[in-house]
Amino acid sequence: MIWVQRILVILAGLAGAYTFYRVLWHRRLQHVWPKRDQVKIVNPGGWKAGIAEVLLHKRIIANRPWAGVFHLALFYGFLIFGIKSATHVVNGFLPHESAIHLPGWLNASLDVAAWSVLAAVVYMAIRRWFFMRDKLTHMGESTLVLGLIALLMITHLLEKPLEGIPAARVANWWVHYLTLCGFPALIAYGKHLHLLVGPVNVVLRHMTELPGDRPVAGADFELKEDEEEFEKEYARVGMPNGVIDFSFHAFFDPAACIECGRCNDACPSADAGLRPRDHFVLSFRDPTLDAEKFQELVPPDIVATCTQCRACDTVCPVGNRPARTALEIRGRYSFEGVYPPRALKDGGASPVTATGNIFGEPPSTREKLVAEAELPIYDAEQHDVLFVLGCQGANSPDAQHVVKATAKLLKAAGVKFGVLAEEQCWGEGLLHGGGLMEDWPMYWEERVAQLDEALGGDRSRTILTICPHCRDTIGTQYKQVGANFSRVVSHVRFLADLLRDGRLQIERQADDVAVHHPCKTIHHAEQDLIDEVLGKAGVTTHNAGKDPDVPSCCGGGGGGFLWDSPAKVNRKRWDALVTETGKNKVVTACPGCHRMLAVAKEEDQQLTDIADVLAERLREG
Repeated sequence: MIWVQRILVILAGLAGAYTFYRVLWHRRLQHVWPKRDQVKIVNPGGWKAGIAEVLLHKRIIANRPWAGVFHLALFYGFLIFGIKSATHVVNGFLPHESAIHLPGWLNASLDVAAWSVLAAVVYMAIRRWFFMRDKLTHMGESTLVLGLIALLMITHLLEKPLEGIPAARVANWWVHYLTLCGFPALIAYGKHLHLLVGPVNVVLRHMTELPGDRPVAGADFELKEDEEEFEKEYARVGMPNGVIDFSFHAFFDPAACIECGRCNDACPSADAGLRPRDHFVLSFRDPTLDAEKFQELVPPDIVATCTQCRACDTVCPVGNRPARTALEIRGRYSFEGVYPPRALKDGGASPVTATGNIFGEPPSTREKLVAEAELPIYDAEQHDVLFVLGCQGANSPDAQHVVKATAKLLKAAGVKFGVLAEEQCWGEGLLHGGGLMEDWPMYWEERVAQLDEALGGDRSRTILTICPHCRDTIGTQYKQVGANFSRVVSHVRFLADLLRDGRLQIERQADDVAVHHPCKTIHHAEQDLIDEVLGKAGVTTHNAGKDPDVPSCCGGGGGGFLWDSPAKVNRKRWDALVTETGKNKVVTACPGCHRMLAVAKEEDQQLTDIADVLAERLREG
C-alpha cells in the first residue's frame, strides 16, 4: 500500500510541477526571458536596500497600514510554512509510524502562524468584497487563492485532532498535499505571481536605477545614413513589431503587479482618465498586440497627461515603475508618428524651433535680464561656477526673479560665477513630452558643444541651475549619449552648502508657510534640504499631502508646462496646499512649479522661491 501511495504522491507532484512550468513559462515569462540582457546593474549594493524593503514591507505598510500589516502576516506565515510543507511531502513517502514529527515548540509556532494567516485571510476577504470592490481586480481568482491559503492552514490545524482517526487523517493529508501541488500553477496563472516575482522586482529596482532622474528610453538613437542600419535603429527605438518591441522592464512589471491600485490612487492625472496600473503595466500582458491595437488600449492623449512625477513608482509595493514605462511609450509612439498630441507639440517644439525657447521670446528678453541682474559672462579662467538660466529663468516673468535672487546670494557668498552669452532650451520638457525625439541627435550635440566650449572641455566643472528640469537634461539625458557633466547642481543644494559652510550669512525672520516640494527634488532626496534651508531662515513649513516622500505634482513635469493639460493638476495641487495647511503663502524651488502654481493662485495669495526667501534675509555687509 505504501508503494501505491508513493507513486500517487510522485505523480501528483510531477503533474503540479509540470502545470506550474507550462503556465509560468508559456503564459508569463517566455517572451520576457530573451530580453534579460537589457537588465543593467548600475547600483550593485542596492540588493541590501531591496531585501530590507521586501522583509520589512515598508512600502506596503506606508500607504495602507492595516492591509500592510496583515499582508506581512501572510508573508511570514508562508515562509514559516515552508518547513511544514517540506515535512508534509516527505511524510507522504513514509509509513505513518515512521512519519517525521516536528518539535513541540516548532509545532506551536506553526499553529500561531496558521491562526495569524487565517486572520489575515478573513481581513483581506472582507476588505476586498466590502470596501475595495471598485478598485481591485480579479475578485474570483483572489477569493479562490485566499480560500486555498485558508485550506492549507485549516488542514494543518486539523492534523492533531484527527491523529486517532486513520481515514480522516489520510484524507486530510491528501487535501493538504493536493492543494500544495495545484497552488503554484494557480499563482503563475494570474496576478498572484507577484508572490514570487514581486520580491525579485523590488531588488531589481534598487540595483538597476540610481536615485535621481532616469534616462528617456530611445533618446540615445542615432541617425544612420545607411538605409539598412537606419531600419535597425528604428526597430530598436520604435515599435514596428508591436508591443513585443518594448523593454524587459515593461514586460516584467505585469508579472510582479499585485493589481492593488495604489499607483492609480497616487496619480495626479487620474481625473483626466490616466490609470498607471492599467495603461502602463497591465496593457503589456499580451505581447502579441500590434502597434495599432496597443494605441487603442493606451491612447496617446492619455499618455500625454502623465506628469512624470513618479508617485506611482514611489508607492508601488512590488518594485514596478509605471512612469518609466510611460517614458518608453512616449518615445516609441514618437517614432510611430502618433505622439505628441498637437497641443503639446504646439506648446513646445514649435516655439523652440522658431526661437530657441519654449516661450517664443526673442534673445533681447534674456539680454535684458542679464544686464539688469549684472550677471557676468562665464569665463573658464575666472569663474568656478557656470550658472545656467534655462528657458524659464531667462524668459519667464514667473522665474526671472529667482535668477536675480540666486545671483544676489552668489555674489554675497563670494562665488565666482558667470552665465552663457547665449542660451537655448536644453530640451528636458520637450524630451520628456516626446516632442523633440526626431530632432534630438542634432539638438543635444549642439547643446553639448556649447557647454564644452564654455567650460574649456572640462566636464567636471560645476554647473548650477535654478531649474530641476535643466539639471535632468544636462546631468542625466546628456550622460546617456556619452556627455558626462559630472557636477550639475540645483540651487537648493548649492545654497544649502553655502549656508552650512558659513559663506552665506542671513538674518532669521519668522514666517509660517506652506511648502511645495518639486517632484524632481524628491527624486534627488532634496526635500529635507528645502526644509533645512527654510528652517535656518526662521521659516516654519507645512506640507500638504499624505507623505512628503511621495511626490505631489504641480502638473508641470513630463512636458506638462508646455500645454493646457486636461488633468488640471496645478489647480488641485494649489487648493490642497492652501486648504490642508491653512496658509496663503507657498514656497517652492522650481520655476516649472512656480509657473504652474502661479496660474492657480488667487491675487491675495503669495508664491515665492527658496532663493527669494534667503535673499530677503541676506545679512548686510
